[in-house]
Amino acid sequence: MIIKYDETCSGATLTANSESINYLVTNILDSRLTKKFRTSASTTATIVFDCGAAVAAETIAIANHNISSGVTTLKIQGNATDSWGAPSVDETITWASGIITHDFTQATYRYWRVQIIDAGNSDGYIELGRVYIGNNETVPDIAPNFSATRPSATVKSKSGGGQTYGDIRHKKWNISVQWPKITHAQKATLVTFFDAIDISNPFFIVFDETDLDFTNLYVTIDQNSLNFQLLIDPDYYRGALSIEEEK
Repeated sequence: MIIKYDETCSGATLTANSESINYLVTNILDSRLTKKFRTSASTTATIVFDCGAAVAAETIAIANHNISSGVTTLKIQGNATDSWGAPSVDETITWASGIITHDFTQATYRYWRVQIIDAGNSDGYIELGRVYIGNNETVPDIAPNFSATRPSATVKSKSGGGQTYGDIRHKKWNISVQWPKITHAQKATLVTFFDAIDISNPFFIVFDETDLDFTNLYVTIDQNSLNFQLLIDPDYYRGALSIEEEK
C-alpha cells in the first residue's frame, strides 16, 4: 500500500490560465473535495505551482475531476524557472475516471505545472476538486489482512402509513488493514506518518497489492491512536490501521 501525505507543494502560490470567479484555483489545495476549481469557459487548463523554493516531488494525484477520457494532453511538469518551452520534468499522466495518480522519478524544482487540454469535454470547462503534488511512502503489504465495508449515510425513515423513505446521502468505503509482522523501521515509518497527518487531514492511498481490486482512495484515519504489540520475536511488531473514505 502506498500513502501520499507528504504534500510538498501545499504552500505554493497558484496561477491558472483561466478560473471562474466562484471556483478559484486555490480550491485544489483545500482538503474538501467539494471545494472545486473550474476554468471559465475553457477546456484548457494550465496551473502553475510556485513553491517559493525548490521542493522535491515524485507523484501527483487528482480527485473529483471532470476530465474526459478523450483528453489529448494531461501532464505534470517541473522546472527551475516559470518557463515551459522545455521543462526539466515533462510527464504524461494516464487518465482515469476516478482518482488519477501518476508517479515519476523524484525531482526538486521551484515550479511545478499541471497542463490539461481537453477540447472534447462536453461540459465546456475543466473542473478539479483536489490536486496533490508531493511524495510517496510505501508501507508494508496488507494482503490478505484486509477488510472493507461500504456503509450508507442515508437516513432511513417510515411515514405514518408505514412507507419507507430516505434522505439519500453518500456511500463510502471503510477499510481495515492489519500488519501481523512488521519491523521496528516499518513501525517508525507508520508513527511518522500518523504524527504528520493526525486523524482529520485527508490523504491519498494506492493499493498496489496485485490480489486486491481496490486502487485509489482519498481517506482519513478512522481511529484515535496507533497501537503496536511486540511479538515473541522482539524484532517484530503487530499493528493495524482503519481508514475512512472522504467524499
